Amino acid sequence: MTKRKRGRSTLPKAEARRRYVEMGQLVVLEQIREDARLLDGGATAIGPFARLDANAVAARDGKTRGAVTNLFGSQAAFQAETMALALYAGEWVDRIRFPEPADFPTAESWFEALLASESARGPAHGAKPTVNDGFLWTLWLSAVPYGLWTRQVSRPGMKEYVQWAGRLERLIARALDHFRLALRAGTTVNDLACGVASLIEGAWLNQCLTRHDPYDPAAPIAALLLRSGRLLWRGAIETRDRG
Repeated sequence: MTKRKRGRSTLPKAEARRRYVEMGQLVVLEQIREDARLLDGGATAIGPFARLDANAVAARDGKTRGAVTNLFGSQAAFQAETMALALYAGEWVDRIRFPEPADFPTAESWFEALLASESARGPAHGAKPTVNDGFLWTLWLSAVPYGLWTRQVSRPGMKEYVQWAGRLERLIARALDHFRLALRAGTTVNDLACGVASLIEGAWLNQCLTRHDPYDPAAPIAALLLRSGRLLWRGAIETRDRG
């Protein structure tokens, strides 16, 4: 029995192009899922880390590829170790210097200084690449899709988030005590700390794309974070009962 030939597509060209693009998106997602499964099976670099060239790295130190492979055993091992260090930047979280509540006249001025400092610590659109916590965050971001299907990416990212939110939680508790403020009923310090952390990371996403407030090009991107932060703070805080 002869195979029946497939006829030409009867879809208009624009619809056919869109159909293939949509199928292409699905194939990309399936490929990420397969790569993620390989990552859980062993030390495997993914995304931009898989393109890391040991020869190019060694050349920055005036050496050849052998200097790297002698230390790590192979380029693949070097790529995987670089990725592991970038995915968990706990040392950078420990280095954060938050504004101290005692240095500010009001709670809101302190909180706005905190948000401004966190904006400055994050990524900056168009900035020259360097190794700091803002750029390490963007490297982590490049691996996030793999976190949908692998513990190797999701685990260090969540560990770092808990570490950072924990520092914010302790800082906010000190600020509440210093300014004699209380949380509204049903709200915990951890609720507020996690809300602040999530708000900051959401603003960082925009900072990857622009240096300006998307609704006011004359204002810096930090203005977007400050506006949103005021709403969060005012909704969570009330004056402590002095009675």
